[in-house]
Amino acid sequence: MFSELINWFAGLDYSAGAMYVAAVVLYIAGFLGAVLPYPGCLVALGGSVCYAVAAGAPYPAWWFWMILLALAVFGTLVDNITTALGARKFGGSKHAFWGSMIGLFVGAFFVFPFGIIIGPFLGAFIAELHFQRKSTKDSAKSGLGATLGLLAGVLGKIIVVSIMLVLTLL
Repeated sequence: MFSELINWFAGLDYSAGAMYVAAVVLYIAGFLGAVLPYPGCLVALGGSVCYAVAAGAPYPAWWFWMILLALAVFGTLVDNITTALGARKFGGSKHAFWGSMIGLFVGAFFVFPFGIIIGPFLGAFIAELHFQRKSTKDSAKSGLGATLGLLAGVLGKIIVVSIMLVLTLL
């Protein structure tokens, strides 16, 4: 019986298993990238490639990969666009946008997970207060707009990565 088990393990294709594991890890990292400041949609695209390799050829046509690539690029851009639009809607400048991006990066490494929300607000607030010489009230308004825009971007990236996962598994 023990020798049968060893023979069974010896007959497994471990490279496909490793690619499935890599696909799962990359998709988990992709979902984390929807919240953390790195391009999670592009990482999830790597998970789709690993899944395709593990599943073996024949896989969907070139247009399938173009759709996934377009979704990954869109998901990456949507975060920056919504943050900028949120800051602009609440009277912020480009300094508020860049302040919120720096705040997100710093906040992600300190006081996680609260830093992801507090960091962009403080970054935009400080940038508006320091560089634009706005009042405390106007700076706080810009910080709120940048943070709301950032949260909308996070939601957008989660939706995009989810769509990519579903399309890959179909």
